[in-house]
Amino acid sequence: MQRKTYISNNQISLVEYLPSDDKNSYNDWLDIETQKGYNYKFNETYDNFSKSGIRQRFYSTIILNSDNTIIGNIAISPINSIPDLAIRIYKPYRKQGYGTMAFMLGTKYAVDILRLDEIHAGCYQDNISSLKMLEKCGYIPFPEGNQNEKHFLTGEEIVQLDFIYIKKQNP
Repeated sequence: MQRKTYISNNQISLVEYLPSDDKNSYNDWLDIETQKGYNYKFNETYDNFSKSGIRQRFYSTIILNSDNTIIGNIAISPINSIPDLAIRIYKPYRKQGYGTMAFMLGTKYAVDILRLDEIHAGCYQDNISSLKMLEKCGYIPFPEGNQNEKHFLTGEEIVQLDFIYIKKQNP
């Protein structure tokens, strides 16, 4: 099936999310590393997950251009909320630079197409890969947006660090 392409570079594309993508997305949520990255205990059934629908203002599947392999998802929080860009790269494709490429594309799409002037993103202090990705993509710390939480496994107090991307104004 042909998918709408939102934005792409020479290696990856952000494309229309289809119901057939639910299984890959669901399986990724079952991965404990994904749950740690979101500080979220995932315990939904596949049926409930696949029926939950998409509420985000933008939700996309990330694919490799070479063979259309699905490697993750990227989304921007729902309308009527602070625009927050979030990404999940599926386990076999992590630590290969795809997350940074996709986040750059997602940011560009948010600014150029959705006309957002600011985009937030969060991660935890121990997620070094995400911290590096956010810096490479032009996000800067936004301490006012940091959120105190309890770790979903240990109950320890942790902080989700907030970052912001501010659209560059033309001179």
